[in-house]
Amino acid sequence: MAMLSFSDKYFVCQSAPWAHALAAPHRDDRTMLYDQLFVSMERARWDLSRDIDFDAIEAARLTPRWIDTVREVCAFQLASLRASEMFLGGFRTDIDFCSFVSVWFYEEMEHHLVLRKYLEHLGETVEETELPRLRVSPDEAPAVDALTLRFFGEQRLAQRYAALAATVPERVLGRIFTILAAGEARHAAAYATYLRRAVERQPAALPGILRLALWTMRGADDPAAAGAADTRRAPASLREDRHYIHRMQGLCRLLAPDAMIVVEEALPALRTAAAGAL
Repeated sequence: MAMLSFSDKYFVCQSAPWAHALAAPHRDDRTMLYDQLFVSMERARWDLSRDIDFDAIEAARLTPRWIDTVREVCAFQLASLRASEMFLGGFRTDIDFCSFVSVWFYEEMEHHLVLRKYLEHLGETVEETELPRLRVSPDEAPAVDALTLRFFGEQRLAQRYAALAATVPERVLGRIFTILAAGEARHAAAYATYLRRAVERQPAALPGILRLALWTMRGADDPAAAGAADTRRAPASLREDRHYIHRMQGLCRLLAPDAMIVVEEALPALRTAAAGAL
């Protein structure tokens, strides 16, 4: 079973100097996205004390490898501590987004807690002295890069948690991973909403988002190649591959349905490949 990697959720990269400006409020914004997201996330929220029957755990069904996987995922969720600090600092003038981060952080830490409680019911304790060591402290990334990577990171986690839920031999743990997968999918949708607003504020950010997205998709399909990838320039073979073209077109329609000309000018290889694929 493939283990999760911290690099799946965080990555430090170079970006255009104007990227930090996307965190600043704009007078054209009439409503706070947080207001709608809070309501939708509250409706979907689960209850740790009510929805998880820890007494029904069948420990005998779990192998040591499965227990190690739970411990790793539990520790991995603590990376949200550092991410929240980065967001609250980088977006300190954006009250809307910082308000959303407070809800996202709460739910991510609930993911950590339910897994820790599960381990405790197995007799596998996580000592408080271990927690500071498990925190991740990457370098800060510009605002638009952070939003892009978070959007893809949450999707990837949702997919992996769903895969774990489908294969785990213990029913309670399967329910937990199903709940976590749904939560990460909702988070991805919320980050997509803020990423779309960033493109609306600064359309020139779209080509950079797509280049970083292409690098991220390549890393998901070929983890070995991702380590040597140059985020500033995607290889022509990938830009011209129909599989990636269609995925990039879908992302562009999601973020800026009326801005396709920007993509064609910034990534000319997409134009020729897309024409041949349609």
